[in-house]
Amino acid sequence: MSASIEERAFAALGEPGWAPNWTLGGCDLFMELMETDTRDVWLAQRPITLERYEALVPPDGFVKSGIGRSAHDAAFFRRSPGAAFDGPLSTMDVDGITFSHVARPGRFEPGFTGVFVLPVYKYHRVMFAAGRTIEIADFGDGWDYVPQITEVAMDDSQPTGRVLPEGWSVRDVTLAEDLFVDVPYPARVCFFPSGHSFQGPVRLGLDR
Repeated sequence: MSASIEERAFAALGEPGWAPNWTLGGCDLFMELMETDTRDVWLAQRPITLERYEALVPPDGFVKSGIGRSAHDAAFFRRSPGAAFDGPLSTMDVDGITFSHVARPGRFEPGFTGVFVLPVYKYHRVMFAAGRTIEIADFGDGWDYVPQITEVAMDDSQPTGRVLPEGWSVRDVTLAEDLFVDVPYPARVCFFPSGHSFQGPVRLGLDR
């Protein structure tokens, strides 16, 4: 019997015993909280329903920063931002949900219209399972950027279209084998109003 996606992820991405570090549950909805003083991001590493998201009351000093559909099949964070060594992430419990401290955003890059681009300080590894067709972006710099979010589930007013800045491109790639990506630190991340998000830069060696 072939290994499951979770088993393949455990073998390739990181320490299986560090439960708070793993984003598991496939291409489902996941939610984040943001710490208002630091803008640090805390992620619920297991899928959540929109109804559960809407009902959750964040603790003092935090706001709900979004719920979106993951683009990857599994992911692993090596450490929390600011930690000196790899190890289990810092966590907190909110209404029975465990949130892990995963990221710290930087300042937005100037000069873009219709898309937000910024550095995100995180130690992130992601997996896309064999057989899937995924979008790979090029921000006009010749590098590859892998998908991070494919939609947000906030309200019905969210735009569905996606307008690429001049010189950017997106191509479809069908994966013959599992794709494991070690996202740079910091990652360069873009967010479209449509909810799509990509992160990199990386060299994938896949067909252009």
